[in-house]
Amino acid sequence: MDLNYKVMSESLLSLNGLSLERLRNFCLIADAGSLTKAARVGDGHADPARMALFSRQLKELETFFGVPLRRRSGKGIVLTEAGRRLAALARGQFAGLEDFKRSCRQIPVELKIASGNSLLEWLLLPKCPEIRKALPGIRLRLISQRTRDIVDGLMQQSLDFGLIRADALRAGLKFEKVQVEAYRLFVPRRLAPGISAANLRKRLADLPIATSMGGQFRENLETEAAKAKWNLQIELSCSSFTQAARAVTSGAFAGVLPDVAAPQFDEAKVARFALPFLKGCARPLVLAWHPRTANVREIVAAAKDCLVRLWR
Repeated sequence: MDLNYKVMSESLLSLNGLSLERLRNFCLIADAGSLTKAARVGDGHADPARMALFSRQLKELETFFGVPLRRRSGKGIVLTEAGRRLAALARGQFAGLEDFKRSCRQIPVELKIASGNSLLEWLLLPKCPEIRKALPGIRLRLISQRTRDIVDGLMQQSLDFGLIRADALRAGLKFEKVQVEAYRLFVPRRLAPGISAANLRKRLADLPIATSMGGQFRENLETEAAKAKWNLQIELSCSSFTQAARAVTSGAFAGVLPDVAAPQFDEAKVARFALPFLKGCARPLVLAWHPRTANVREIVAAAKDCLVRLWR
């Protein structure tokens, strides 16, 4: 045994208060956001005995490490910086141990990949057969989340990968560039017969447009259109680009959508146009992960190479 490892392990185990059970329950509290929610049982009510156990174990961990791991916020709790670090470390180790157990029993391991709904449907789902072929023995869990929540999940190691904008990256994450997400105008031909690139600017003012309702893209779209003095009539604001794409398919709306939506439409029925002012809205996409996740989960390192290769 390495001497440093022996000294470190003896230092950790010489005091009471640290155990796998305590760390597991701490992660449950961290994920739930409160002791009450973490202690809920099958009927949805908090078990008083379970709450008392979690509270005692949380205090024991704080005593063991010598720092506060949480602070109160309303009726819930918020992790301190030390608490966030401990939760991330514990999640990573539990994930690595679970992978080891599954591999010993020849059970498929799970990969959690998060992104916005439109990217999951249009960029990731079509690649799932190739991913399963390249990485036999895995199970995929696709999670639709906001970019900020994805980044938090990567930092806390509750997610394995995130497909996100490059400008949303946070210090400490690793990433590989995937592609540039650009945008176009998709117009049902029956909605605007005779429309062309030459008359687009004039015809645009008469087109009812569907697109995403909020976020950075919507703000940039409206700002850039106003600067270029192109008149947009956004008459349908959707919670996702996939909803806006369905509106285009209905034939009642044109849509400002990511380029990756193109395969959803029949070119004979839906025309595509580049809008000059949309160039500033193009966003590099990256596949991001936390290096600690890759260190404790061999499958993450292998999956990273596979995913980047497929998208490129």
